[in-house]
Amino acid sequence: MSNKRTFSPIYIDSSLVEGEGMDFSELRKAVEEVELVDGHSHNIVALNSTSISGFVQAFTVGAFVDADAIAFAQTSLSFKRSLRDVAELYGTEVSLQGVEEYRKASGIESISSTCLKAAKFSAILIDDGIEMDKKHDMQWHKNFTPFVGRILRTERVAEQILEQGLPNGSSWTIDSFTEAYVSKVKSVAKEIHALKSIAAYYGGLEINLNVTKTDAEESLKEVLTNTAKPIFLLKYKNYKNLVDYLFLQSLEIALSYDLPMQIHTGFGDRLLDLRKTNPLHLRSVLEDKRYSKCRFVLLHASHPYSKEASYLASVYSQVYLDFGLAIPKLSVHGMTSAVKDLLNLAPLDKVMFSTDAYTFPETFYLGAKNSREVVFSVLHDACIDGELSIPEAVEAAKDILARNAIRFYKISSPNNAGPP
Repeated sequence: MSNKRTFSPIYIDSSLVEGEGMDFSELRKAVEEVELVDGHSHNIVALNSTSISGFVQAFTVGAFVDADAIAFAQTSLSFKRSLRDVAELYGTEVSLQGVEEYRKASGIESISSTCLKAAKFSAILIDDGIEMDKKHDMQWHKNFTPFVGRILRTERVAEQILEQGLPNGSSWTIDSFTEAYVSKVKSVAKEIHALKSIAAYYGGLEINLNVTKTDAEESLKEVLTNTAKPIFLLKYKNYKNLVDYLFLQSLEIALSYDLPMQIHTGFGDRLLDLRKTNPLHLRSVLEDKRYSKCRFVLLHASHPYSKEASYLASVYSQVYLDFGLAIPKLSVHGMTSAVKDLLNLAPLDKVMFSTDAYTFPETFYLGAKNSREVVFSVLHDACIDGELSIPEAVEAAKDILARNAIRFYKISSPNNAGPP
């Protein structure tokens, strides 16, 4: 009997062929009906935001993409598939122009409601640290989903402190800066669900555990000398000592408040040096006794370092995995293979869904839609291979799509997936 599977534009088609006499209706129902918990996303912006160069940008990797790369993106497999999905959701012709005209005529509130309702979230966590023109705030997003929580991007907090300067007009020292930074993060620590570091963008994930105050102060002086406001440390890769110093300060705060630390790993936009984002570079941090109780989640763990991430989650109790961005940016084969790679070694209760959606409400919808399809496909095959029973696969689906994140991020509101 053929095991070929087809999918509906939103959720899983009821005509899916069963395998080896197994009835997958219970698994299909669980995947379709579970209300998703999005553990990592970003703000939606207004349709006329100057940060948007066109709707095709929704189908590229990351919010900041080379203009020429955007044009080429229209010939990618993920673009062609995603455009059809969005057009079917909106009931428009399958063309970029048709979808763009619908978006403009409908308005941002209407399309956000359509996309997030179709995605069926019970909660989303938002990293609001990306600076975008006409970015909607956290409260605005609560119009479209029952629960919205905040993730604090640590490097952006540091940059904002430096931009504001000291009240008396004096120059920063590493001590005064550290005091201001720690105070700021602690002031919101009880209001957030995670800290997040994009140290991968600022020179890579090989964190210097022995960075000294002197090293950090020299780096700080360079920042204050060479940068204009607004300050973005990312523009200058030689500030890594300061970034590593802040990373370690952030881990101390995370431990104090039992907050998880999200770490960008794997791929992203063109500002990232992919050679330095392999999560294996974090081994020295994970081995350090000072941080053995710190909970880490590796973002974008499913591409291109899925096997490495799977290994880390299997041997380090404090490491968890998030497969956002790879879904829906890869081909169907790529998405499925990436998640299968994660489950080669990683425990099922350490793998979590997210969209890594940004700017466009359609990115929330596409991340949710494709994740349901991929999770069903992967768990279906695990049952065919004899690795899971149907009831075990049902529980795994609920864990991956919602319950793991509810437990990990201590989200008290959603109760859709059953008891944690």
